[in-house]
Amino acid sequence: MRNPVVAIVFAAALGYGFVNTLWHMPSNKPVAIPEATPGASQAAPRPIKENVVAYYTGDKAMQNAKTKGHATLPRFHELMAAGTPGTYTVKFPLTQNGATEHILLQLVGYSEGHFVGLLADVPVNGNQYKMGDRMSVAEADVEDWMIRNGGDVYGGYTVRQAFADMSKEQAAKYRITFKD
Repeated sequence: MRNPVVAIVFAAALGYGFVNTLWHMPSNKPVAIPEATPGASQAAPRPIKENVVAYYTGDKAMQNAKTKGHATLPRFHELMAAGTPGTYTVKFPLTQNGATEHILLQLVGYSEGHFVGLLADVPVNGNQYKMGDRMSVAEADVEDWMIRNGGDVYGGYTVRQAFADMSKEQAAKYRITFKD
């Protein structure tokens, strides 16, 4: 039976502290999803490592965050057109070895309905892709977006949900202010 959990990857472009370190050498196998913590719901988010959290695919709050992220792409385009300072990223599903993770692409451009950028983290489900690979992602496939300028983050609806799932103390240490 397939494990109904999907990995959500947060990358250095966010500055969240969820950053893969150089010791991480991806294998050609999907990352193992750990068992739920004793006493926790089987659908509870599960930390994989410092920069990766697995969410149950049916997690309604995370699904709603992805829906909002996609629905607010017009706002992202407005902010880009206005020249809002910061690092621009989009989150999209990346599948390899039969497993899907949701990962950030740091943007270098946009053309004909596609975001173009560099993969902003080390994928955990294989070694077909690596951090820094140039990729193009169709706008239809984008689940979330962010513009980060210091501690201010526009968008980032899936990250907001991840913060809501953390303890207040853990979330507070990142000193991020979300803006719309």
